Amino acid sequence: MKCEVGAEVPLHFTRFHPTYRLTNLPPTPVATLERARRIALSEGLAFPYVGNVPGHPGESTSCPGCGAMLIRRVGMATLENRLRKGACPDCARAIPGVWT
Repeated sequence: MKCEVGAEVPLHFTRFHPTYRLTNLPPTPVATLERARRIALSEGLAFPYVGNVPGHPGESTSCPGCGAMLIRRVGMATLENRLRKGACPDCARAIPGVWT
């Protein structure tokens, strides 16, 4: 079976936090995650995310067509979902996913 990923497959850069038995290492610098996300965007990936940094703009979904904020998240909570029938309400670009 051949498996391919494309530019619209979500990619998560998740911050490491030292806990439990691995407390001797520092947390991942936020700047490292932001750099990885910028590189992913510059390479044409549509949905790179920054994780484990609550409140970071990189944990929300923006439209790759017009840049509008579509799904606003903080941590595991969805605070706002502006999608309309699986598309951006501003430019009508279809956003891949299961929305029903």
